[in-house]
Amino acid sequence: MEKLKEYRAKIDELDEKIISLIVERFGVVRAVGKWKAENNVPVVQSARAEEVKARAAALASAKGLDGQLLRDIYTLIIDHAHVVEDDIVDGKTE
Repeated sequence: MEKLKEYRAKIDELDEKIISLIVERFGVVRAVGKWKAENNVPVVQSARAEEVKARAAALASAKGLDGQLLRDIYTLIIDHAHVVEDDIVDGKTE
């Protein structure tokens, strides 16, 4: 059982790092939203969203992970990024 506790502690540590990186990513998303608002650029850029998802899937596959899993994760991230950017463009938040 001690080994399992060690594994779980390591997973918790990695989850904290992942969450910190997502927080950092959304800081950049907010900057992008402000830029789009100032430059009258549409929030949704379908080609860019697909490029990001395809890149994530390819990187995952190259590292031995299921590419579809990462595509799904990035779909959620990008969908929420669009919500954040929409709120900025609509003046609901900064």
